[in-house]
Amino acid sequence: MKKQSLALAAVLATAISAPTMAADWFVGGAVGAQQNTYKSSATATDNVDPGYNPESAQWKNDDTNAIYEVRAGAYLNDNNRVYGTYSYNSDDYTKQQSFLMSYDYLVGLGGSNKLNWFIGASAGVNHTSPETEHISSSNNFVWGGQTGLMYKINDNLSTEIGYRYLKQDLNETNSYSISQGAGSATNITANNSLNDSQQLYLSVDYRF
Repeated sequence: MKKQSLALAAVLATAISAPTMAADWFVGGAVGAQQNTYKSSATATDNVDPGYNPESAQWKNDDTNAIYEVRAGAYLNDNNRVYGTYSYNSDDYTKQQSFLMSYDYLVGLGGSNKLNWFIGASAGVNHTSPETEHISSSNNFVWGGQTGLMYKINDNLSTEIGYRYLKQDLNETNSYSISQGAGSATNITANNSLNDSQQLYLSVDYRF
């Protein structure tokens, strides 16, 4: 939790300073792919037979689907930018809507500075709506970083390809019963977590 708080504080502190430092504002959108890594475990017991040995199972699954983003922010100077991003992603297990605050440091490649490498950090909130009645929707803290290449098409337009890694904070334990008839029931205790997400995206931004 300490690392999460520090990550969020650092990104927010830079973002708050943007209005007084900003040279150029920008808006844009992005599309790409997001891979979510899920980890689950379940234990089954019988309520009639006390000698029944509990059965446990664990599994891990990666699911990849499209991600859509809109964002707005400011270039503080040629090497620093801050921005907020809203994104939407849906797969076979959950629907996710997130808002991230991000900071990037840019390094010009070549004399013209049209091509830039960037690296930065992100932190924010992810609203997760699982596709199951056994897990409720929740808001969870996310944090991570991104890197990629940005190309200036002209003074107003730029495009970039980026990779972002986000550590998720969704972890829930639920218990429920399945009736087997004649008073017998199988009791299930399940733990489900969304461990992390990886994004590969292509964006276009308008700078003004």
